Amino acid sequence: MRRVLWVLLAIALIIAIPVGIAGGISWLDWAGSWSGAGRPQPKWVTAGEVRATTRDGTLVKVRVAFDVGSSSTRAAVERHLRDVGLLLEVSVGAQSTEDLAGAHGIERLSRDMLERVNAYLATEGVEPLKSGAIQDFWYTRP
Repeated sequence: MRRVLWVLLAIALIIAIPVGIAGGISWLDWAGSWSGAGRPQPKWVTAGEVRATTRDGTLVKVRVAFDVGSSSTRAAVERHLRDVGLLLEVSVGAQSTEDLAGAHGIERLSRDMLERVNAYLATEGVEPLKSGAIQDFWYTRP
């Protein structure tokens, strides 16, 4: 009797597992069940690679992405991308190598870049950017 139950259980598993996989197990993806499911996803715009020299002569290459928030802000930022890149260069140029050292230095640089870009965009009548993130950061000491 037990043996029959084990055989039936094995047969059920052999059938259920492929059926579950073939079905895509979409029942696991309930809308709203995951943390952050109701929040809007960021809309990122990348300013491209920026090369600049710090005030003490260190060559810096940095790639920055900004969360623009809306499609209209994205379009406006993309129209002004050249000016945004220049502002990022100015932001790096205002720093020294020591200012950029460590996680706090990179965080400070990111904040400075976001403030400068938002101040410029405000003069152009563009909504402020939500956040900025430094994706890549390289520097070469003189």
